[in-house]
Amino acid sequence: MAELRVNPNNGTKASPDVLLSGILQQMYYFPWNDAQYSSQFHCQLTSYYGDQSYNFGAAKFYYAAIRNIDQMVKEARRTGGKTMQPYYALSYFLRAFFYIQMTGQVGDIPMKEAMKAEDGIFEPPYNTQKDIYLQCLQWLDMANDSLTEINNQPLFLVKGDVFFNGNLVKWQKLVNAFRLRVLISLSEKTDDPDMQVKARFKEIFEHPEQYPVITDNDDNMQITYTGDNTASYNPGYSETPEAAARKLPLARVFVSLLTGLKDPRLFIMGLPAPIAANSGDPDYALKFTSYRGASTGSLMSVLNDSLVDGYFSIPNYQYWFMSKKGVPTIQLGAAEVNFTIAEAINRGWVGSGNVALAAQYYESGIKEALRFFGIRADSIADYLAQPTVIYKGNNAAGLKQILEQKYLSFFQNSGWEAFYNQRRTGIPAFDIGPSNKNGGKIPRRWYYPQSEYLNNFTHLKAALLRQYQGADNLNSNMWLLQ
Repeated sequence: MAELRVNPNNGTKASPDVLLSGILQQMYYFPWNDAQYSSQFHCQLTSYYGDQSYNFGAAKFYYAAIRNIDQMVKEARRTGGKTMQPYYALSYFLRAFFYIQMTGQVGDIPMKEAMKAEDGIFEPPYNTQKDIYLQCLQWLDMANDSLTEINNQPLFLVKGDVFFNGNLVKWQKLVNAFRLRVLISLSEKTDDPDMQVKARFKEIFEHPEQYPVITDNDDNMQITYTGDNTASYNPGYSETPEAAARKLPLARVFVSLLTGLKDPRLFIMGLPAPIAANSGDPDYALKFTSYRGASTGSLMSVLNDSLVDGYFSIPNYQYWFMSKKGVPTIQLGAAEVNFTIAEAINRGWVGSGNVALAAQYYESGIKEALRFFGIRADSIADYLAQPTVIYKGNNAAGLKQILEQKYLSFFQNSGWEAFYNQRRTGIPAFDIGPSNKNGGKIPRRWYYPQSEYLNNFTHLKAALLRQYQGADNLNSNMWLLQ
């Protein structure tokens, strides 16, 4: 009877590269989305598309992607041969990536007993967030070791790779760059002897030959759009680009940082406020005082009125929205890695408190961030020479500089990383107001998905009691942030 339940029109096998391609597409972060306006880079002024609320809904779980990772490994094993080794290596990284995404939104989640319906486990218990991070760090270590072995042999290429076109040397750099992202996210856990946050970071930093990382934009994990068909268009592309830009005025927090630092990226990212254009000043477009951002917390009706009156800067629609090819979207890039290392030196994790070394990585982060926008070398040098930009040392002021520059580098890329870094450090200070709801607070987490309430309530309830006194509350602090 079992064979009668098999649909002969549906395939039961797929090559590993086909599965890999689908998995990688689920890793892709879109620009101009909820993550970006929640990070206060731009505002949402059209209620049809959403609002300015911080009443986060449920987290997104990626168990379907993890199921496909398991299937990719099975298909690689079935196919056999040395050419399948890269799929095994990447599977370690991919599992870690998706579990980190999930736990970072809610806290404890099922892991060790998850994905075992074939073994009769339909309601998996929740693992603690600490255990999830420990397991993910182990997987990332295994991914690096496997890729080291592969890359020491004649170069393998992996098919189905939408990010690096099969270049496993770049994949190894990504794995370790992601490890640094994970470790810096654990900055509140440096006293936990099990996590060994400082020691793990130091090992990667001091042994670049064993743990290569992304250091320049050539190695960025990014999506480059071709504009060949609608599936490959720049997501911001619009047939009415100016109208699209007017729906998304730049946010005050973001614009204020750029104007305060006299950052040349602002002239590429945004347009002067119309009131400046109408001021009669022939040089208005080259003055930072011509740019103004909208306060995220203000009522949308007030923001709309002010926009109509010409008070706000909007995105440079010729740069962002007019071209089908547009601008690549970084998923994890060199600027972030350099700022992460600079932060670790500032905090005393590595580099023995060497201020010059921290300044070197801080400046490298700025250079890579500005080069991405095509800023000329002489303009970058002038920018770095400003007293407001020169590194202030391994102290709170220097840390603030690093984190602010890291925030600026996340504009329209890297998904929720700008939000997560602000959640962890409080830098930059976000606006809050009546449009944001949530009791005037920036959320600390998301709700658990409704499917967990329906299908795994017993274990969900236990996890909520263990973490949050039983309440699935947006403003509760998970273990990661305590």
